[in-house]
Amino acid sequence: MHHLIITADDYGMCPEVNRAIEECLAAGALRATCVMANMPYDTDAAQLRRAFPQASIGIHWTLTLGKPAAAPEQVPDLLAPNGQFWPAAEFRRRWLARRIAPEQVRHELHAQYTRFVAVAGQPDFWNTHQNIHVLPGLFMVVVTLAHELGIPAMRSHRRITVPRHGSALTYHLSHPVYWLKGQIIARWAAAAARYGLRMPAGVVSTPGFGPGKAAVEQIVRQMTWPRHAPAELVIHPATRLIPELFGSLTDSRLREYEVFRDPMLVNRLAAAGVQTTGFEVLR
Repeated sequence: MHHLIITADDYGMCPEVNRAIEECLAAGALRATCVMANMPYDTDAAQLRRAFPQASIGIHWTLTLGKPAAAPEQVPDLLAPNGQFWPAAEFRRRWLARRIAPEQVRHELHAQYTRFVAVAGQPDFWNTHQNIHVLPGLFMVVVTLAHELGIPAMRSHRRITVPRHGSALTYHLSHPVYWLKGQIIARWAAAAARYGLRMPAGVVSTPGFGPGKAAVEQIVRQMTWPRHAPAELVIHPATRLIPELFGSLTDSRLREYEVFRDPMLVNRLAAAGVQTTGFEVLR
């Protein structure tokens, strides 16, 4: 039996995302979600552990959407003139140009952690919105903070590539930049593991599939499974579209919502030799 952690990102973003994730958790295949502790609806997470004791609840650290949890005057490098975080592309540009102080990033992430703990207790794992921590220098800033805060697990950005057409090897050979970036991130993940952070074997990347991970049954049938640790599949369900919040993830959210709220999905995955689990399997 293969183990798969299915994680829904973005809890707390809006009611449409929260309700979709709750319905998917209730259906059974979804066993993990992560909370954006700076967003207006993060307090809904107060009831998640009671309603879904089988689920892993993590923190989805956010630096590229919404307002800061810290006082704005304490994190000015992170904020656009409108008081919101810089969008992801501008954040990356400013970070690489050294226009964002690492101390301000740590301060904001710590403020979000404090807010999360007050609502939902200690997080079971961490990751970041839009994978913003996957930048030179920033990756280890976030890893070391998570270690200091005692968050036991994180998303691994080692890639388990499942292309819709052809093999992973063929895809890597035809996309060398994708392959090289994957090798770099795998080395960073190994450094995080030396800090004692537990993580899945890798995150499932599905080039050519669409929308989102709605084709989960086909994906798991085509996967080359890791031997000693679970894989992680990341989804972003929502009950309806909010374009100003969702960016490029639009129709895929609705399709994933339809697929993962189906209570029979967990049985169909089990019949395919796949057991879904939460981050507790990493213990």
